[in-house]
Amino acid sequence: MPDNTSPAAEDYLKALWHLAAGRGVSDGVVSTTALAERLDVSAASATNMLKRLDGMGLVGYVPYRGGSLTDAGRKVALEVIRHHRLLETYLSEALGVPW
Repeated sequence: MPDNTSPAAEDYLKALWHLAAGRGVSDGVVSTTALAERLDVSAASATNMLKRLDGMGLVGYVPYRGGSLTDAGRKVALEVIRHHRLLETYLSEALGVPW
């Protein structure tokens, strides 16, 4: 993962991946409103983060439409998801924490 991605940026990338996959979005563009609702933030905050991620080359931002993951963004999102799943498995199997 790039060193300059914050936990908040990783949350946005993960949410974009889930929303695009779950809705079967053909062009991969997730609306700013859907992203804001998923993360429980304002639409303005979601727009600002999409612009920031676009500048980092992780998201393709389209004004008034939303954003889609680039190949680099998809890679980071999947790495975050992988790490979360590994931690969940460890907590469940090794420590007995219920799902």
